[in-house]
Amino acid sequence: MSFKELLGIQDTFIPALATGFGGGVGRKGSLCGAFTGSIMAIGMKIGRTDPKDRETLLKVYAKCRQFWDRFEKEFGSCSCYDLIQCRLDDEEERQRWLAEGGMEKCAGIVEKTARMLCDFLETVE
Repeated sequence: MSFKELLGIQDTFIPALATGFGGGVGRKGSLCGAFTGSIMAIGMKIGRTDPKDRETLLKVYAKCRQFWDRFEKEFGSCSCYDLIQCRLDDEEERQRWLAEGGMEKCAGIVEKTARMLCDFLETVE
């Protein structure tokens, strides 16, 4: 089950919206896609619908910082490059990373992040 389904969101644009997050946004090694997706899920659960709603904005910011801290504590960084030590936009490095089980490592991070996010979302109102 996806977080979209868990939260009861029917829109189909979400997978399309998140497509570029992989590899730290387009394989550039920036923020981890699992982390970035988690921030989206937090927003889906408690985000504002009125752009002028500053109270909700600040609440979401605080929850995102809390999740950032948990993610960093668990994995050591929120940066894709720091987590996998590979420049995925360099084809030679990417092929080495794949041969060394890189996809499995990322899958483990995604799985653990999903569990962390489920636990975290249970505490978010």
